[in-house]
Amino acid sequence: MKILTKEQMLKSEERSAELGVSLKQLMDNAGFALFEQIKNYAYQNMITDCLVIVGSGNNGGDGLVAANLLNSSGISPTILLTGEVCSTLAKEAFNALDKNILVLHMNGCNYIKTVSEAEIIVDCVFGTGFHGEFSEEILSLFSAVSCSSAYKIACDLPSGVDCSNGFAAKGTVRFHKTVSFHAAKLGCLISPAREFCGEITVCDIGIPSAADSFFNISLFDDKAAKGALPFRPENSHKGTFGRVSLIVGSDKYTGAAALSAGAALRCGVGLTQVITTKKVAKAISPSIPEVVFLPLEASIDGTISAHNAHRILKECEKSSCVLIGCGLGNTENTAELVCEIVKNAKGTLIIDADGINSICRNIDILKNTKAKVILTPHPAELSRLVGKSLEDTVRDRIGETVRFCNEFGVTVISKSRESFVYDGESAYIITRGNSALSKGGSGDTLAGIIASLAAQGVKPILASALGAYLLGRCAEELSTDLSKRGITASDILRTLPGVLSKIED
Repeated sequence: MKILTKEQMLKSEERSAELGVSLKQLMDNAGFALFEQIKNYAYQNMITDCLVIVGSGNNGGDGLVAANLLNSSGISPTILLTGEVCSTLAKEAFNALDKNILVLHMNGCNYIKTVSEAEIIVDCVFGTGFHGEFSEEILSLFSAVSCSSAYKIACDLPSGVDCSNGFAAKGTVRFHKTVSFHAAKLGCLISPAREFCGEITVCDIGIPSAADSFFNISLFDDKAAKGALPFRPENSHKGTFGRVSLIVGSDKYTGAAALSAGAALRCGVGLTQVITTKKVAKAISPSIPEVVFLPLEASIDGTISAHNAHRILKECEKSSCVLIGCGLGNTENTAELVCEIVKNAKGTLIIDADGINSICRNIDILKNTKAKVILTPHPAELSRLVGKSLEDTVRDRIGETVRFCNEFGVTVISKSRESFVYDGESAYIITRGNSALSKGGSGDTLAGIIASLAAQGVKPILASALGAYLLGRCAEELSTDLSKRGITASDILRTLPGVLSKIED
């Protein structure tokens, strides 16, 4: 599924006109696509009428075109105008309406009764340009729509959804279907907006492929996951599948080391090395006998001493991927250690959790590293990376991720209900997963999965996207039999091989 931001969609439409497909033709095509979706549902359910709620702009124009076509197909549309039709193209569509179509104005009718009697309601009010909150009058209208038992269809995206960041205004309606044109809109795939869209159907409206001249955003689905899994020849040995070094854990956080190492093992890497304190190595080695340990002296605070940096770097030369951060601790000593590793590591370097916290104080170090860096921030960590408040970061999480990647030349997997991965050229949205992952240890498990895949030669962006997909799918599989409340990261580890088998098959 192709996904575009609001700005990209506007550029595609402008470029389409330059390439010979006018904005009027695009509106006609969008109206026809919307008509087809309404007609199919109406015919299947023997419904002969439809309410189309129309706004002042081109989203309303799409609805007006669809209404005219419905009228010619034996379905009686009623148009409810929320205000004056303003855009030039929408005015043309309004003037072309069949005279037999009933047109109502919100200010001059009992719109609550009209809404309550409709069997199909189509929202063509705001479209991609919406941001902010509803007026009291529109809030009242959509409150009535929400209470209606009608089948509800949104034109391009639900009114109230911010196309840029996935926020939804108070009073946004939960739709059964969203009919999106040319591409899915990014905001519709990000929570909380995602919850209001229902089934998303993307319809071609004739925009030439040459009009999309910007980085691609794709939904990372089952097909993408299968394609990203590294080939596994039978004529092989442990060296065939790479070596990963995990610089993880501290005397206070032993579990993070165990989870990240266990995840790496279960995703197919040939050799897993855990570099940690002696206390951590002693605590977790009985549970993961397949791991090679490099136990090191701890500093007075129980974290891996920065004095070990040279020895660690020497040991990591044997590995194609290094992970640093899970359970490492957030101290001055840790910051010194992480900075030494970032400056001198080669190959692929994944910086997670306290590794991220450590570089926030010296962020320009990313511009001088020799490694291909993957960062795995949750929203609070991303806010520290970009130097903004959590509220501002969350409001524009995708934009902040893109700007950060472009400035520092890194791959970032921005973790949340939906994860977003970007590397400066292309991007993925991963929608798999559920609230079972809202527990300590999920991030450590994800980091270990990504490290394992990267060590096997998977490109950083694909390793990150596939890692998030696998984590989410494990949570979904477990949730078919178990309560999300009781699922742990350890359960995810046990489920990983089964999920991988299903993808391979």
